[in-house]
Amino acid sequence: MSETPGAQPPRDPDGDATTPPEVPDASAPEVPSADGSAEAPADPGPAAEPPVEPGPAAPEPVIEPGAPASAPPAPPYQPPAPDPQPGAYPPPAAPPSGAYPPPGAAPSGGAAPSGAYPPPQPGQAPPPGGYAAVEPSPATVAFSYGWNAFTRNGGVFIAATLIWLVIAAVVVGIVWAIFGGASAIAGDDAGSVVRLGFSFAFIAVSTAGWLVTYLVEAAFVRASLQITYGRRVALGDFFKFENAGNVIVTALLLALINLVVSFVSWIPVLGWAISLAVNFVVFLTLWFVVDKNLAPVDAIKASFELTTKNLGVTVLFYVLAVVALVIGAVLCGLGLLVAVPVVLVATSYLYRRLLGEPVAPVQ
Repeated sequence: MSETPGAQPPRDPDGDATTPPEVPDASAPEVPSADGSAEAPADPGPAAEPPVEPGPAAPEPVIEPGAPASAPPAPPYQPPAPDPQPGAYPPPAAPPSGAYPPPGAAPSGGAAPSGAYPPPQPGQAPPPGGYAAVEPSPATVAFSYGWNAFTRNGGVFIAATLIWLVIAAVVVGIVWAIFGGASAIAGDDAGSVVRLGFSFAFIAVSTAGWLVTYLVEAAFVRASLQITYGRRVALGDFFKFENAGNVIVTALLLALINLVVSFVSWIPVLGWAISLAVNFVVFLTLWFVVDKNLAPVDAIKASFELTTKNLGVTVLFYVLAVVALVIGAVLCGLGLLVAVPVVLVATSYLYRRLLGEPVAPVQ
C-alpha cells in the first residue's frame, strides 16, 4: 500500500503503525448472506454523485481582442424551434384593410388562398373563374337566334310571306263580298262602333280573318321549328300541314277566343289590357299542336302553364315581340316581312328552351 507523503499513519498501543480501522458506511445496507447472517457490503469506494442529465453545452463566450475582462457573458444557448411538418405552413399574415397583393404574388408567409384573386389591373382581363359571368336572358338570346336564322333563310321566309299574304287577301275578300262589303257590315251608320262590333257580317269576316291568320302562323311555326332541330327549310315547308285536323280546330278555337276578346277591346286601356293578357297566355298554343301533336284544349292548357311558370322570361319576350311587330308595321308594313319571321323563329327557340330541350345551331 502506498503512503501519502507527509501523512502519519495511526499507531496501535504497541507503537506500530497500522492501517486505520474501517469505518462502516451507515448509508450502505447490510446484505444478508446465504445462511441468514448479515454481512457488511464491500467498500464501494467513494460515493458516486447523482448523474447529471446532459444538456446543451453552453458555448464559450468569445472575447474580442481588447474587450474588457469584465464583459457580461453571452446569453445561454436556446435550441432552435423544430421544423414544421412537411406541407404545413404558418397562416399567412392578413393584409391591412383595402390592401391587395400584386398580381401573381402570394401573401407574406404562405401561398395564396384558393379562389382568391387580386383585382384586375387596368387593361387586364379578369382571371378565369374569378368572377361570375352574367348569363343573358333566354328572351334576348331568342331574338338573336331568330335574326341569325332570318339572315340565312330570309329569302325563303319573304317569299312564303308574300304568297300567304296573297292567299289571305283572296280568302278575306271573298268573305267580304259574300256579306255585301263594308256597307252591309257596318250598316248605314258606318261610324257606329257598337253596331260594327255586334253585326253578324262583322263576326263572320273577323272569324275568317283570324282563321287564315292562325293557319298561316301554323305553317310558319312548322318551318321555324325545323330550324331549331337543325334542318334547313325550303319554300314547300311553308305550305305543308301535318295533323291538319288539330291545326284547323285549334285555329277556329283561337279565332273564337279573339272574337270574344274583341267585344271588350273597344274599351280604352282596360279592353286593351284584357286582349294582351289573353293573347299572352295562349301564344304558344300552336307550338304544342304542331310540335307535340296535342289536342286543341290540351295545347291551350299547356301554353298557359308554360307561360305562367316562366312569367318573367315570357313577359319580357312578349313585350319585345310586340315592339318588333309594331315597328315593322310602322315602316309602311314592309318591316313585317322581317319582323314576322324573326319573331316566329325566336318564339320557337324560346318554346324549346323553356321545355328544357336542346336547340340546334342555325344551318
